[in-house]
Order: sequence, then structure tokens, then C-alpha cells
Amino acid sequence: LLEYPGALLETVMLLLLSCSLSLLQQPRPPLGLGLRPALLCGRRVAIVMAADEAAAQRAEQADRAAAALAQLPPGLYNRVSFQSGGMKQAYAEEECLVLWEALKACYPTEADALAAVDKNSMTVNPSMNSPSKITETHALLVERFGAGKASEIIMQNPGILTCTAAAVAAQSDDEILGVTALVAKVDENKGKARLLVLGGLLSLVSLAGTGLLARRRDLRARGVFRSSSEDEKLRRIRSN
Repeated sequence: LLEYPGALLETVMLLLLSCSLSLLQQPRPPLGLGLRPALLCGRRVAIVMAADEAAAQRAEQADRAAAALAQLPPGLYNRVSFQSGGMKQAYAEEECLVLWEALKACYPTEADALAAVDKNSMTVNPSMNSPSKITETHALLVERFGAGKASEIIMQNPGILTCTAAAVAAQSDDEILGVTALVAKVDENKGKARLLVLGGLLSLVSLAGTGLLARRRDLRARGVFRSSSEDEKLRRIRSN
């Protein structure tokens, strides 16, 4: 080869060409395959971090709910939860506590405020009421009727504190007092109303039962419907 430099050069060129061809024939990895493990790892980290953040938020909400429930009268929040069908809302306990504090400030004693909630628990339901409704409507009643009469109104009709002050302001004094008297009358006769409803239901059940018995006798007379004893008699007759 040393005697023929051209042949040496040709040999080197052939070797380089064969190496290049062998590299081109090797399968190439898909584009971006080297980045895929890194991307997957990043996604896993993001999912784990999001789950940890959500768990931390749930724990914080649970702690805040427990602290709010500890400041509410026993059983008060259960009535609010029952009204919402048991659907859990974020920070509902804290909002209920805010409403309870606003409502309690409108009544002479805490016992009076509890009696108002017994009459109308929507007053402390965050889905139905707000602190501004309570405070502004109470202030309007005090301004128009005086503190004593305003206290009497909200004792007889706590539901007025779930109305906006603008809506109450649009009503005349006679209309407000008339509605209050009506609510008080209904509340006084609540027991009688329940007895009337129960009596009506029992009457409907009795009438339905009487109708079914009459229909049964009619079908039996026509042979469409027979009792078990009559079926037994028929079997004995047919067997003979």
C-alpha cells in the first residue's frame, strides 16, 4: 500500500463509507424518547404535590369546622345541615357561626335567640341568609317601631330577619305587623294544624281501605276474584 498511495486512500475511503452505512442502517429511537421519562416524572411529581395540597386544605377545613362547631349551641348546626339535605359546603360551619353571632345580637338573651332559631332555622342557614340581612333589617325595625316593638316582631316572626332591609322598607307598618300577627297565629295553632293533617290522612286511608274492600266483594260476586277458602271449595268439587 505504501508503494501505491492512491490505493491507500481508496481503502480508507471505503472503510469510512462502510462505517457510515452501518450507522445509517441501525434503528433510530423515536423523536423525543429521551425526554419522555423526564416528562412522566414531572407529571407524577405534580400529581403528588396537588394531592398533598388538597389533603392539607381538607385538614385545615376540618380544623376550622371543629373550632366553629365548638362555639355553636349544641344541635344548632345539625338543623342547618338537615335543611341542606346533608350536602357539605366548604366553611359552612364558620358561616353558620357568623350568622348565629349576628342573630344573637338582635335578641335580649341567648335563650330568646335559640327560640327564634327553633321557629325558623333558616335565620342561621348560610344558603338562605346573610349577616347584612340580619343586622340591617333589625336596625330598620328598631328605627321604625322602636327597640321594644322591634324585639316583639322578631320574636314572633324571626323569618323577617331573612329578608333584605330594602324589601322590608317597601312594606308599610300595618303590613309588617299584619304578617307578624299571622305568623304568630299559625305558630300558636301548629299543634292543631298537625292534628288536622293527621286526621285527614287517616280519613283518606280509611276511605281507600273501604273502597278496596267494596271492590273485592264486587269481584268475588262476579267470580273474578275468589278467596283462598273458595278456591279450596272449588278444588274439592272438581275432584269429586
